Amino acid sequence: MNKLEEYIRDNAAQLDTALPPESAEELFLMRWEAGQKTRKRRVFFYSLSIAAAVAMLLVLPWKILNNNPNAVYSRYLAAVADAWEVVGANEDAAQMLSSLTYEAVPLADQLPEDLSPKAQAEILNAYYGELLEGVNKVVKTIK
Repeated sequence: MNKLEEYIRDNAAQLDTALPPESAEELFLMRWEAGQKTRKRRVFFYSLSIAAAVAMLLVLPWKILNNNPNAVYSRYLAAVADAWEVVGANEDAAQMLSSLTYEAVPLADQLPEDLSPKAQAEILNAYYGELLEGVNKVVKTIK
């Protein structure tokens, strides 16, 4: 047995009847509030860490898709289809959109096969990215 246990056993009667000092409640509340602030910081830190992890999981597939030429072309076609829905019956906008997006042979089919998929995707991203800027301008003229 250590000395603290012996002291408590020897003075148990005094310890049970003694009241805590008047400043004990204030000291307890100060420590409680400090602990709450620390918990809030921990919760904030953990929430921030989880949000960063989720953001990375959402960004990672886009980076993988950006290296895939078929995925780049598919995203372009989806964006153009959305633009056509917005244009609707507006003939001037439809004519501009058609002149921007019509391809007799898509660029994706014209790229040399000896290029790596990453290089093909970079070329397609640059080309279709510029086309989509024009498409967005046409869509904004309608809205």
